[in-house]
Amino acid sequence: MSAPASGRRAAATRAGNLPAGLAAAALIDLYERMVLLRRFESVAQVACRKGETPGFLHLYIGEEATAVGVCAHLRPTDWITSTHRGHGHALAKGMDPNILMAELFGKRDGCCGGRGGTMHLYDRSVGLFGTNGIVAAGIGHAVGAGISARVQGTDGVGVAFFGDGAVNHGGFHESLNFAGIQRAPAVFICENNLYATATPLAAATLNTEIATKAAAYGIPGVAVDGNDVVAVWQVMAEAIRRARSGDGPTLIEAKTYRTVGHHEGDPVTGTYRTQAEVDAWAARDPIATFRARLTGGFACATDDELAAIDARVERVVQDALAFARQSPEPDAATSSLHVFAEPINPPDALVQAAPSVTVTQSWLDAVRDGIAEEMRRDTRILYFGEGTGERGGTFAHTKNLFAEFGGERMVDTPISEQGFTAAAIGASATGTRVIADLMFADFLFEAAGQIVLQASKLRYMSNGQMNAPLVVRVGAGTVRSAGPHHSGVYHPSWAHIPGLIVALPSTPADAKGLMKTALRAGDPVLMLESKALFASKGEVPVGDHLVPFGLARIARSGRDITIAAAGQIVHRALEAAEQLATEGVEVEVIDLRTIMPLDVETVAASVRKTHRLLVADEGWGAFGVGAELAQAMNELAYDDLDGPVARLHSDPQPHPLAPALERAMLVDTPKLVAAIRSVIAGEAPVPRHWRALGGRSTAPAAATPPPPSAPPPQARPPLAVAPQSGGAGDGEPITMPFGDLTVSEGRLVRWLKAEGDSVAAGEVVAEIETDKAVVEIEAPVAGRLGPIEQDAGAVVPMGGRIGSVRVG
Repeated sequence: MSAPASGRRAAATRAGNLPAGLAAAALIDLYERMVLLRRFESVAQVACRKGETPGFLHLYIGEEATAVGVCAHLRPTDWITSTHRGHGHALAKGMDPNILMAELFGKRDGCCGGRGGTMHLYDRSVGLFGTNGIVAAGIGHAVGAGISARVQGTDGVGVAFFGDGAVNHGGFHESLNFAGIQRAPAVFICENNLYATATPLAAATLNTEIATKAAAYGIPGVAVDGNDVVAVWQVMAEAIRRARSGDGPTLIEAKTYRTVGHHEGDPVTGTYRTQAEVDAWAARDPIATFRARLTGGFACATDDELAAIDARVERVVQDALAFARQSPEPDAATSSLHVFAEPINPPDALVQAAPSVTVTQSWLDAVRDGIAEEMRRDTRILYFGEGTGERGGTFAHTKNLFAEFGGERMVDTPISEQGFTAAAIGASATGTRVIADLMFADFLFEAAGQIVLQASKLRYMSNGQMNAPLVVRVGAGTVRSAGPHHSGVYHPSWAHIPGLIVALPSTPADAKGLMKTALRAGDPVLMLESKALFASKGEVPVGDHLVPFGLARIARSGRDITIAAAGQIVHRALEAAEQLATEGVEVEVIDLRTIMPLDVETVAASVRKTHRLLVADEGWGAFGVGAELAQAMNELAYDDLDGPVARLHSDPQPHPLAPALERAMLVDTPKLVAAIRSVIAGEAPVPRHWRALGGRSTAPAAATPPPPSAPPPQARPPLAVAPQSGGAGDGEPITMPFGDLTVSEGRLVRWLKAEGDSVAAGEVVAEIETDKAVVEIEAPVAGRLGPIEQDAGAVVPMGGRIGSVRVG
């Protein structure tokens, strides 16, 4: 909306002392936009009180100068993120009042088709990334949007609006810190209205000068009168210049006030605010004071001209109200649309051709190659993670990628999973695509709000306008006593989230293929890679190899019983099948590959052949994959079952460190063999979680296989020990050291001492190269070296002997 050209010319001829950078016409435009925000909110308030709008309503009355002053500098291609109090931001950024009002009414013609309502407004056409019902959640999205613009070669900017309550939230601190070190083209607008819901700012932080908090992140912080649209405009002018020119982000604290309750129905005064306080701020009303300046000191307009603007705005708002009332209700048949991409698989993943050439590769090499191939194909793919740049990752899983793609694409992040995952969402939704590496599956919960409430819901909330095709990559599951904070897999929990794909591959080929599919798909994908399989090797197709989501693999054919599993448990199932084959029992092993979507049809087809099913899963049993598949078989293959579906899961407890305790809780080959025999005998094992949760079972306790007395096989394919070059020495052994959870072998690079040489205790005698680094091997004691048992070039498993030292 803008004043007629004739009115602007008239105003320009009589303009008084105007503020720097603002012509008379621009000042009048700022006034008109503020009036639009105020009248829109006032009309929406009345509609809410009449019961016409469903849900909450958080009004922006009193804060209009901030949104208008900021957004006056923005283009449709710049992105803003907002809060639960976001109608004003949406209008200031250019959203059509008709579709905004219709969304507040929950109508079909709303900006999100009635899916989002007041707190969840999206409009890709004007650069509104979204208002947000979660405090501080959108701050990181704006950082990602800015980084995305830079990668795409534009000078676009991401702008985050948030309240004073957000500055005490981790999302604020993590996002500002990440933006600072990345010099992200972003501007952070804190609308300090003195209260977070009903909590006074002074009761929430000892430092109430929010702008000064910017110093902690090495970025400028500026405080401004948020009720003065000219002051806000001028401060934003410098912030936007810095952002567009590559000088980095700015924090602006706009000191303002809402003269209404936190939401409609919240009393304005009498609980946490006094009438005197509200009256004092009402006297500083941003529209009334600016109007006086336009007709007074600025001499830009007459009262009659401004009244004409008021009348024009009123017609616009009343038209919006009529539009919302007349818009039809959404069709109930569309309720489930836009949860996932349709179709869920990219076209390339559906081309299933037999590979012409394969090569033996380790898991990490295969996935790393897949990522590199996709980063070459699409220059807008980025990688965010802690130590994943020049260092090459905790598991050497990004080794050499930094050398090829550089620090602008292989982005080393702070330890701030929430912050950089939020940025990954913002970037992935605005034209780039990001792999967010969270290292361990246990650390996913640090970013859970962003994954569950933001990424997975974005397509649905925006009515299909937007999506967040990021890949969240983690090492998952148990490996050599990693303990309770580094051993979880948690896939059933994540598979419960609509809009999120969950992959749990078991082979290097599938890990590479699923990663490549994820980097071309339209949905957020959680890639859970079993740490115990990082040292495994397998045949991997050469060339463009993609694996579709939701298509299980028959890992072994059989006729007597089906085992359905995923991740490292597939290998344990194959071991059990090999053992039972010697007894004449033929086991069919189904590798699920993805947990969401879950390929129940392939499992059902197998059950129709074998008539028995055992679900073996590393995840806990309660409400898990076993329960889901069991019920699916009741629905799809009930008449084909010769007995109940059985479940074998990790015991319902945290993961202990002590190997004996950890072995007792895990699914292993002996437990699988015992469970298969029980199912074939008609006695399905009873999941232990029933008893752990206080449930009852009529089955005898012995139905649950006891833990084996002997240690089970390692949770990885066995590694061949390098052949001895001579007899083992009788001195103190020199061995390949245990130093990493996922490195299982090393290549002997060279001996630094010759056989028979004198060596001191702790003296370096050899070098071994692992996937991660060159490791120096020290003499365990003083003496003479010898005999040397492994020559240079030998591949030695961790703990394997390479020589000895004779004492004396």
